[in-house]
Amino acid sequence: MSRFFGKLAFIHRRLWQRDGLYSASLLLGPAPIFGCAAAAALWLALHGGKHPPPAWAVPHGSIVSGAPDGEPKTVQPSRPLPALEADGTLAGYEAGWVATTHPIAVSATLDVDVKRTALTAFPLDGASFDMGQIIKGGLAGSLYVGEGAGFLAVRMAGVYALSARIERPAGPRADCLIRLGFGSGRIVSNLELAVVRDLARSFDAARFDLQPGLYRIGWAFGCWHDQTVVGPGRMTLLVGHPGDRTLLPARPDDIVRPKRISSR
Repeated sequence: MSRFFGKLAFIHRRLWQRDGLYSASLLLGPAPIFGCAAAAALWLALHGGKHPPPAWAVPHGSIVSGAPDGEPKTVQPSRPLPALEADGTLAGYEAGWVATTHPIAVSATLDVDVKRTALTAFPLDGASFDMGQIIKGGLAGSLYVGEGAGFLAVRMAGVYALSARIERPAGPRADCLIRLGFGSGRIVSNLELAVVRDLARSFDAARFDLQPGLYRIGWAFGCWHDQTVVGPGRMTLLVGHPGDRTLLPARPDDIVRPKRISSR
C-alpha cells in the first residue's frame, strides 16, 4: 500500500511542477477530479516522451548489456581457466548447473521479487530448463521459480554472444518470468503475462569480447497461475561462439559447476 501511495505522490509532484493546468484544476477548478484527469492526460500527451519514467513504470522487456557504441562489451573472467584433466575436462569442475528454487512475491504493479533464500537445490544439466524439471525439484505448496548458477567456460579468446529463448505451447493461462545474467549485469529480464497461445520468443543477443577463463552466468525461469507453479514451458540458453553466424543452444561443455565433494 505504501508503494501505491508513493507512486501517486510521484505523479502529483511531476504534474504540479511541470503542468500549470494541473495546478489550476486543484486550486480553482469547480470540478477538481475532472480537471486532474484532463490535466494528467494532457501532460502525458505533451511531455511523456521528454522525461524518463520511474523504474516501476518501465515496461518489462529485454535488456541488452553491451557497450554504448554497439561494440562488444569487455568482461573480466571471474576465475582463471583451470588446467585440463586427461579426459579433456576442466580440473575441479563438471558440466552443468547448480539449480535452486526460490520463492517469489508478485506485487500489484507486476514487480516480481525473487527471494534469495533457496527452498531446494539440485543439479541440472544441458542448455534447456523445463518447467517439469523445476517443479520436480521444487517444494509443493509454494510459489517459486527455478534458478541456475554456473560458469561459462571460455577456452578461446574472441567475441561471444548470449541470449535466451522461451517456449510454451498453448494451454491454461500462466505468467512466466525469464531472466539471464552474465558477470555483474543482466542480459534479459522479461515477464510474459497471461500466456494461453503458443509462445516461442528469442531475445536480443548481447555480445562480449572475452579472454580464456570462467565467467559467472545465471538464469531464473518459472511459470505460475494464481498461487500455483504450473507447466509446461521451457527456457533455453543460446550461445554464439567466435566465428558463429547464428546462436545455438549452449554446448555440453560450455557451462560448468564446481565438482561436488562426496563424503565417505
